[in-house]
Amino acid sequence: MIEYIGIAADETERITHKCNSRPNVRLPLVEWGMTEADCLQYCKERGYDWGGLYEKFGRVSCWCCPLQPLSELRILYYDFPDLWKKLREWDDKTWRTFKPGWSVRQLEVRFDFKKEWQDSGKLLGTKEFRRELKKRLEGVDG
Repeated sequence: MIEYIGIAADETERITHKCNSRPNVRLPLVEWGMTEADCLQYCKERGYDWGGLYEKFGRVSCWCCPLQPLSELRILYYDFPDLWKKLREWDDKTWRTFKPGWSVRQLEVRFDFKKEWQDSGKLLGTKEFRRELKKRLEGVDG
């Protein structure tokens, strides 16, 4: 059996990992010399726009990944509320926290509080900020 995987030609670390670990793997995008940018352009020329996700993120399949940085999760929360709602629904159905120590609902509180704090002209990262954030998070499921 042959397994086809959509790894682009410029994903050298993934190419090495996939090719060395499984002999029956084919990487057609690598064989055709198509980079991630080439693949994205190909799709865009055919009308795919992923609802604007690629305008804000480098990789759209990562929108629901708990490994992404908080800065990208914040963009998702503010700019893509429908996807955020779906992420919250998924998070509510599991016993695990979305990120270590943070549920999606707790992240909502964190993002809103940070914005409120900054808008009021207060400095982030202070003991007062952390203390007030902790108070806000009390009682939020996590």
